[in-house]
Amino acid sequence: MAPSIASNKRKTRHTAHHADFLRKFAQRENEKRRITKAAPLNARQRAALREQLQDMRFLKPDYADGTKINIARILRKWKIYCNATESGPWMEVINRLDRPMAMDFLDHLCERWKITSEGTSWEYWRQYKQLYSSVTGRYFDRNDNREVQKWHDTVLVSKWKLRPPNIDGKPVLGTDDLLVLQTFNIAYDEGVFPSERHRIQLSGCYLLLAFTGARPAEIVDNEKRRPKDGTYEDLYGPKSIRIEDSAYDSDQPVDDNSRLLENMLYQETIARGRPKALCYEDICLSVVRHPQTGMDVLTMAVKFIHHKGVDRKPKPTIFFFTGTRRLMFCIITVVVSIAIGDEAFDAPSLTSATSVFRLRNCGSSKCTPLRWKEEWLKRPLFRGFDGSAVSKEKPLPYHKLNDDMERQTLDAGFEKALGPKAFRRGAANAADGNASDAVRDQMMRHDPRWATFNGAYINEKVEFHLERVVAGEPTDDCLIDLFTHMSLTRDPEARQDMVPDEVWQSLEPNPEIVELEAQRDKLKNGRYRIRGTKHEDKVRQLTKTIRTKKAQREKSIREYYRQYYFYHRPTWEIEQQLAGDDHQVDQAYSVPAVDLHIPERAQLANLLCQHVDDLDFDGFLRLRIEVAELMVSLIGKRETAKRKRIVTKVLSGVSSPVQEKSPEPDRFPLLMAKAQCPRCIGDEAMSVEERTFAYCRPAVMNDHFDREHLATMEKMERDGFIGCMHPKCREADIKLHSLDHFRNHVATIHGVALRPSRR
Repeated sequence: MAPSIASNKRKTRHTAHHADFLRKFAQRENEKRRITKAAPLNARQRAALREQLQDMRFLKPDYADGTKINIARILRKWKIYCNATESGPWMEVINRLDRPMAMDFLDHLCERWKITSEGTSWEYWRQYKQLYSSVTGRYFDRNDNREVQKWHDTVLVSKWKLRPPNIDGKPVLGTDDLLVLQTFNIAYDEGVFPSERHRIQLSGCYLLLAFTGARPAEIVDNEKRRPKDGTYEDLYGPKSIRIEDSAYDSDQPVDDNSRLLENMLYQETIARGRPKALCYEDICLSVVRHPQTGMDVLTMAVKFIHHKGVDRKPKPTIFFFTGTRRLMFCIITVVVSIAIGDEAFDAPSLTSATSVFRLRNCGSSKCTPLRWKEEWLKRPLFRGFDGSAVSKEKPLPYHKLNDDMERQTLDAGFEKALGPKAFRRGAANAADGNASDAVRDQMMRHDPRWATFNGAYINEKVEFHLERVVAGEPTDDCLIDLFTHMSLTRDPEARQDMVPDEVWQSLEPNPEIVELEAQRDKLKNGRYRIRGTKHEDKVRQLTKTIRTKKAQREKSIREYYRQYYFYHRPTWEIEQQLAGDDHQVDQAYSVPAVDLHIPERAQLANLLCQHVDDLDFDGFLRLRIEVAELMVSLIGKRETAKRKRIVTKVLSGVSSPVQEKSPEPDRFPLLMAKAQCPRCIGDEAMSVEERTFAYCRPAVMNDHFDREHLATMEKMERDGFIGCMHPKCREADIKLHSLDHFRNHVATIHGVALRPSRR
């Protein structure tokens, strides 16, 4: 059939890219040619392989990578046990393992390591049974295993006071909790991050976790690291493969045919070519024509593939996002802002939020996908930092997300620290009832046969007003919703560190720390004070121990005072109310004003916190573009702890703040103050006040330079190029060749004396 006129027109519209197509097609053919299979085995080799398989009595189970690392870690604990009991080499001991030794090892685990839950101790025992099978080639006896379980449940649980699992309950976050956390992160958080990009990444992680119920490991990096003590190589290295072959034990040399099975069993793990986190290739942005209104809207599809058990049973799940009317909850805006900051769009013209959000479908097309550059497909969306610089390949680690969320929830006034896993329970309970059980289990990646939601994820607080139903009265659902989420007991005035100064001043010293300080002072004032001796090493070790114990005690005081405050605050307020203190009772809490150091963050916070709901399509689009542009500009900014001292000086009248975005050149003269940092003055990501900040004396500035910039400067020296960050020197393109050359340049041109090299 002859082609239609419309198809001819479509062909003539996109004929200018044939050269790029031919180049990529040739590259694809070359890659296929390089793929070669192993040489086929001949008859003699097949016979040798069958003979070796006859001698191979036990194949190691195909454990996932995380399981292998867990087994390697339990091997480390087993080695410690063998040394503590003087039983002999660990492999010989595990081969003659019996029931009494297994019971004793489980008691040793509870004694040696900090185990508080009976589920944790039993999980260690399950990992040990996997270690036993991998080393000995046989499974642990079932009858002995039942006796070990009775020993664990009846003796060890009561002896070590192990709590039952889930006895304390697990938090469930709702919409109000998400709004509080998002507002605090953008508008009120005083924490210092390596870059404001991390703040935008936190916002995106919160929204994805809340709207998808995904595990944090599906979004950020939570891969376990292999132990560096050699235990992993002992179990899964080439030396761990043992085949009962008499030819191996003889002194005669073996040929390649006798090693066929060993080479097949030991194969290096093929790399995935991407981190185990959410990458750009998992996200699909597209402009879709709405079937009812006919308007072109930006939508997003996110594919989650790194769920629990993905190595054995992949179950990819795709979530669709169409945008929310409340821009505080719009994950599409966050993703677009990060992509613009990364310059990840394949279309060269997509460099601003206006160009992205104002895209329209052409002709009869109902969907226009926005493609990513090829080099960005396997890079993570949320990335970590190398110092103050954003890494292009390193994903954001889970422990960083968890620590920042716990700190922000405490500073936002929640009674207990909340981690990223609390979002998963909130999403599951929000979907329950609103979606079918099949869709809910699909969203959570649960197997419907095991009823995982009803067993572990359902909210322990019953979300139903049964009292009113039984009494035949109308239900008060809004009050029940308030009871079943975490924001009910939140105190906006509470902070992570809220211990009064009177408590610190009246605190009695810890006798253990006092004794350690006395030992250190005695060693310092002793007769033998020779550098490099064991005497000095002992002093340093004592100093480190004292510092660690002081930090642990301060942390314990802060945590206990918070518990004390939240428990006794209602009683204090009741006593004030009954005592007739009307001023304290009627004093209403007022929302603090947004007072931020970075102008872009202040404007973004005002737009998000004072959002108007009754906007038309064009007004909402303009507001959305403005919010996205502010996020893009905020990604390139950062602030340091110096801003607190700058604000203090401003409030005391020492200097006046400068709100200019682009400072005049005379703000950065060549001759600097002696206590100014020669590197910070050229960092355009910081504000003018932080760039021109002068420390109290040059020694403090040198401490800051050695701590923040020296490692970067030494790396630049190894690369053979060092540049001066001063704006005028950067314009003149001054090139320096070594760190000493940089010190000389800074001293002669800028009048700042840096410490000489430690070498």
